[in-house]
Amino acid sequence: MARRLTALVLAVLAVAGCGGSDKDDANQAVRNFIKANNERDADKLCDDLLSKDFIEQATGATGGRARTVCKQQFKQLRALKRRLLRIVKTEVDGDRATVRAVIEVQRQPQPQVFRLKKEDSDWRLAGGSGG
Repeated sequence: MARRLTALVLAVLAVAGCGGSDKDDANQAVRNFIKANNERDADKLCDDLLSKDFIEQATGATGGRARTVCKQQFKQLRALKRRLLRIVKTEVDGDRATVRAVIEVQRQPQPQVFRLKKEDSDWRLAGGSGG
């Protein structure tokens, strides 16, 4: 299960709205995700940045237990620092958004696609992929 969470966390992200446009808020979600990951902030990541569906899918747990398992699994992951190099394009369609970015992991730039959805008025990570 930790490997599934690792793959999903590496491939995606999300964050709370900041009062700007949906595009700005989705972009900020990416920044917040990378910051929480680098600071090893499991509470912020699992409570505020990942969608309920994403957490349940990644952990295999459901309901309130899913967030607890998310935090446990995240704390077990090997810490890799990530740096946002640039946001390439952001598309918003209702309560869904796609943010295409380039991140740096171990000094290697990597294209990343972050899929977000609005949950309780906040943008949260719902999935993603490399490239």
